[in-house]
This record gives sequence, C-alpha cells and structure tokens, in this order.
Amino acid sequence: MPTRYLKPGIRDSESIDKLSSAAEVMYYRLLVTVDDFGRYDARPAMIKAACFPIKESVGHKQVENLLSDLVKYGLVVVYEVDGKPYLQMLKWDNVPRAKESKFPAHEYKDIQVHTDVKRLHTDAPLTVTVTKTETDVSQDKPAKRKQKIPMPENFCVSDSVRDWAGKKGYDLIDDHFDAFVRKAKMNAYRYADWDLAFMEAVREDWAKLRGKQTFAQQAADIARVTTPSSVVQLESSKRVLEELSSGKPPTLEQLAALARLKAKNG
Repeated sequence: MPTRYLKPGIRDSESIDKLSSAAEVMYYRLLVTVDDFGRYDARPAMIKAACFPIKESVGHKQVENLLSDLVKYGLVVVYEVDGKPYLQMLKWDNVPRAKESKFPAHEYKDIQVHTDVKRLHTDAPLTVTVTKTETDVSQDKPAKRKQKIPMPENFCVSDSVRDWAGKKGYDLIDDHFDAFVRKAKMNAYRYADWDLAFMEAVREDWAKLRGKQTFAQQAADIARVTTPSSVVQLESSKRVLEELSSGKPPTLEQLAALARLKAKNG
C-alpha cells in the first residue's frame, strides 16, 4: 500500500464539510485504497472488503449509500465499463508511479481528475503518494560500489598487514599467506579489497586453531607433551612441508614440528 498524506486544505474544505461523519471516514479510507490513478472497483462488496475489512457494523448497503454521498458532493465519480462499475477520485493531486492503472478509465477524457493551476480546486484535500527509499542517492551521481577483482599478480603481504598481525600476535603470517593464495587461486575468488580478505582469513584460522592462546603457546605445549617417537615422525622435513602445502589450515602438531625444524636449521 502507498503512503499518502493529507494536506491542510482538509480543515476548511466545503465539500468535506457537507459529508456525514461516516461518509468522510469512507472518503479517507478510499484515499489509501485506490490505485495511483485514483481508481477502484465500485462494487459495494469490494469497497467494504478493502475499506472496512474488520468493521462488522458497516454493511454493503451502507457502503452504497456513503458512496452516493461522495458522488453527490463531487469527490468521486462512478462509471461503468463492460457492465462493471468503477470509481474515480476527483480533485486528485497525485503523480502516478505505475505506468498504467489497474482499472479502466472513464470514457470521458475531459473530466477533471487532477488539480491544476488553471482549474484549481481548493475545497478538497490534496494527496501525495510517498515511496520510502532506503538510501538518499543523487540522481546525477548514482552510488558506486567497489567492484570485486581477481587476485592481482603482485599481491603480497603488505607492511600494514604485517604491522596488524604483529600487534594482534598472529605468528607465521607468511605461512598463512601461502595457504590463502593457494586457496584463492584454486577457487578463483574475487574480492573488492584483497588485504582485508586476507586479514579476515587469518582471523578465522586463528579463531579455529587457538581459542584464547597463541599458536606459539599451543605449539610449545604440544612439543613438551608429545612423545619422542611421534615427534621424530612429525619432524621429517619432507612430510611436514607436504602437509603444509595441502592448502588446509596447519594443525597444532604441524606447527610444533615446524617450530622444531626452524630451531634445528637455525
């Protein structure tokens, strides 16, 4: 349903003043029922269902009488097309949003539907249809969205990202980067900002792998409690590198083995 507002002219409208209270109420309800061209089905049953859906005290006969009052005082015209009645609001100051009406037009094209400067009506309220918009965008300068692009060939860990990782305590940032690049290429990802996408991936990996502890703390803990035989098995440089090149986030055991390898190799 459109949102329509009544203008102050309703307060001293001579046509409105002649209506009964019930007819005035139906006029206002019709204002928010008719289509953008001010038209609607004029059958009493249809008007009752649309304007008074839960008011049991208003019947079809009463609606018919109230509609006659609106016609009598020049606020509405009722006409027939193919034997079916329709109504047209008069003195209607509304710019249609739709391209065409849901209902057929009156056969007399010269009936005054809209107010205008030459034939101004001042005895009936004027209405304006308002469509709510979520954003206020200039018609001359439409809003521009940053386009998602494939990974640049020179994409690398920037100094700002390294500083961010250092402040957050995220170790092994280069290992994270290698895994992120492999996954991005494999799935042909596109991002509007690749630095932000990589930082988000690092955050997600750390959230999964360490909880409140850092990778270094967990790797050290595992290295202390792992049995010698399993440590020797994990510390095979070829096996560790193969596991880390799989593209999956490194496990804590792999990190512990990697730490040992780095310490051994200086």
